[in-house]
Amino acid sequence: MTRSVMLKYARDTILAGLALSIPTAVSAASSGDVVCTLATTPLLFGEYVPYQGTPADSTATITITCTTSGVATERWNGTIALTVSGESSGRQLKQGKLPVAYQIYLDPARTQAWSDHSGDGGLLPVSGIVGPTSPYRHTITIYGRIQALQKSSSVGHYADIVTAVLDY
Repeated sequence: MTRSVMLKYARDTILAGLALSIPTAVSAASSGDVVCTLATTPLLFGEYVPYQGTPADSTATITITCTTSGVATERWNGTIALTVSGESSGRQLKQGKLPVAYQIYLDPARTQAWSDHSGDGGLLPVSGIVGPTSPYRHTITIYGRIQALQKSSSVGHYADIVTAVLDY
């Protein structure tokens, strides 16, 4: 028996900023009986002081919700990628042309970096089981950090747009 596979995706935007508050958006994609949505919260660092000897840390969440219109329980598998627009010179918050480097991590200790759109390290495998009366829901916390002592930056509002894409 040959089974065809159609790629499905959902995407949402994680806004990273020093002093930026943006409402959360929800995006959905579907194919077959399973429909998944992504909802994100912004990654807000607050005020960053370039001459302070400690990094600025923040967290955000990505919530995956899947439902099915079918009558049977279904397993689904996919990956989440965090992509950035523009150049691939690493994650940067910008104010005009002034950059502040930051990173997104998968663990609270901030040792497992979630790379940007280049390379294999940017995909996080996700999977679950969804039934007609039991939706799948999972929240992933991401951990952001601006390294200390980035003295080339100045006081101001910095921002970046990171897109979370669920392929399933």
